[in-house]
Amino acid sequence: MTRIADDPRPWGRLPRRAWPPVLVLLAGGAVLTLVLLDVPGVVRAAPVLAYLAVVPGAACVRLLRLPDRPLGLLLGVGVSLALGLLVSQAMVYLRLWSPLRGLAALVAVASLAACAELLRSLRPAAGRAS
Repeated sequence: MTRIADDPRPWGRLPRRAWPPVLVLLAGGAVLTLVLLDVPGVVRAAPVLAYLAVVPGAACVRLLRLPDRPLGLLLGVGVSLALGLLVSQAMVYLRLWSPLRGLAALVAVASLAACAELLRSLRPAAGRAS
C-alpha cells in the first residue's frame, strides 16, 4: 500500500472536490504576479477585473456548500463586489489607499477561504490514510 507522501505524483491524488480551492490559490498568485511584474495594462486588465469580480466572493460562498450552482455564482459576484467595497472603504478610512494593497487584501481573503475549504475537503482523506 503506497502512502501519499511516497507517491511521486502528489497532485494526482487530490480528490475532485479539492481542485476548486487549489485553482483559487493559483489564480490569486497569477493575478498578483501580473500586477507586481507591471505587465502592460492591455494584458493585465481583463484577468485582474475578472478575478476581483468573481473569485473572492465565490471562494467565500463555496464554504456554504449551496446545492444550487447558479445561485452560488450570483452570490459570489455580489459578495466579491461587497468585499471590494469594504476593503477599499477600510483603506480610505485608515489612509492606506493603494490599489496593490487592495488587491493583496482581496487575494488574502480568497486564499484564506480557499485554504479553509481545502483543509475541509482533505480532512476525511487524511483520516483514512492513518
